[in-house]
Amino acid sequence: MSSSDGFLTSLESIQTNLFRIGGPILLVLGIVSCVINLMVFTQKNLRKSPCSIYLIAVNIANFLYLTISVLLTTLALGYGIDPTKSNLFTCRFCYYILYLFDILSPFYVILASIDRVLVTSSNVRARQRSTRHLAYICIGCGTLFWILFHCHTLILVDIQEIAP
Repeated sequence: MSSSDGFLTSLESIQTNLFRIGGPILLVLGIVSCVINLMVFTQKNLRKSPCSIYLIAVNIANFLYLTISVLLTTLALGYGIDPTKSNLFTCRFCYYILYLFDILSPFYVILASIDRVLVTSSNVRARQRSTRHLAYICIGCGTLFWILFHCHTLILVDIQEIAP
């Protein structure tokens, strides 16, 4: 029994040290890469394309998801600070935000793919549907839809104690 307890303790120590060292490194690398992507896609000549508007939205959603999820995981597993463990509202809100940004990123990629299909269409009327104005409307309406569609997580998520 004592050898398995020692093994579990060493695994827990490895996990803690891995998140203490690797978590901040992942966070910094993710933030730097998202900022570089935003700098590229927000250049004046690329902002005119509806596809780059969708890719900016993807990058912002990825930035927020990466920052919040890696920060919360690093704090919880690396440093023993878990804000979602004691406060029900914080638990619900963090779960909702992470779930929402996890859904928004592929949604924006799908919108960008649809835009590319419209641009490469042989039909002139289909090509005319690819506009910046429509991109902003699709991003706004789609984001509002997903915010409302997942609002049940703000009400139904609960903290359950597995062990005393």
